[in-house]
Amino acid sequence: MVRMALIGAGGMGRKYAQMISEGRIPSMSLTAVVARNDGARAWAREKLGAGVQLFGSADALFEAPDLYDAVLIVTPHKLHPELAVRAFELGKHVFTDKPLGISVDQCRKMLDMAAATGKVFAVMYHQRRYRKFMRIKEILESGEIGTVRRVLLENSRYYRTKHYHHSSPWRSSWNGEGGGALINQGQHILDIWQWLFGMPEKLSANIPFGKYNNFEVDDEASLFMDFKDGMTAVFLLTTGEGVWKERMVIAGSKGEILMDRDRLTITRFSEDLTDYSKTSDTNSREGIVSEVTQEEYPVTEEPYPEMLENFAQAAENGTPLFAPGAEGIHALELCNAAYYSAWTGQPVSFPFDWAAYEREYEEHCRSERSKE
Repeated sequence: MVRMALIGAGGMGRKYAQMISEGRIPSMSLTAVVARNDGARAWAREKLGAGVQLFGSADALFEAPDLYDAVLIVTPHKLHPELAVRAFELGKHVFTDKPLGISVDQCRKMLDMAAATGKVFAVMYHQRRYRKFMRIKEILESGEIGTVRRVLLENSRYYRTKHYHHSSPWRSSWNGEGGGALINQGQHILDIWQWLFGMPEKLSANIPFGKYNNFEVDDEASLFMDFKDGMTAVFLLTTGEGVWKERMVIAGSKGEILMDRDRLTITRFSEDLTDYSKTSDTNSREGIVSEVTQEEYPVTEEPYPEMLENFAQAAENGTPLFAPGAEGIHALELCNAAYYSAWTGQPVSFPFDWAAYEREYEEHCRSERSKE
């Protein structure tokens, strides 16, 4: 059984802590929690019991390494890399909430330490375990819809109010959160995006910073991407619209996948359009027979327990991770590239000079502070 120490007893940290302490993660026990304030400590004593040792700081936790085998980091984003590095230095496995950090450069040492120590390193990109996304990946990898030519994604699932943006002092700011929608809610969607389609060659972004709110960061973003194989794509995320939309169109040479929330509509063509367009004696689609099927994949429970158990099994038995930490950097690369493109009005090509992003980011932090 993997002994887990939790750093960060806020909203999500408490959810994870209770899952572990209630025995919902068969191969994991909770032995320590960092709870920095009186409210968090009172909650931990009431809900977690005397068997869990409480610490007032991560420093204090790291001075008692014999209590745990791994750490679960659920703090504000910018603290993730430093805490992960310190845990790796103690020979601990690391599971961090998303995102890995707030910038690619900030995360380099964390990735290097994970590789050097060989310890298990995972990130909470739990949407990879949504059955609809697993099914889409299966279809794409099978070649069932041929070569993907175009993708369109529209997501307004994460509507957020002023109350949310002010729920913690670090939220929705360059200095505190490292950005807005793309660095927070968008990390899940960007991870799924790169998990399904890989990384683009070029990205351009149109971001109306503070479109719905009086702040400096993003609450909406439109990304335009070009891929090496000729695929083009549009990615739209907004946290300011009232209707929940989760829609993706994947257009291939042999068919199409339409995801509308939890429903997949799969169209399969009788011929590959690449060949048909060259050999057909018709003017349009009349020679193509289309078969259309629908599949439903509702999410009954967020798969956090499955992710935690997978991490424990990886630490104990070498089971492959659902979301390796090393892959978590890609969603952050897309996010940082989008911000840089929007700031400069120029497309970003990969690989990119992430130090250039760091300089622009610091300038926006200074500008934000000057307006406080």
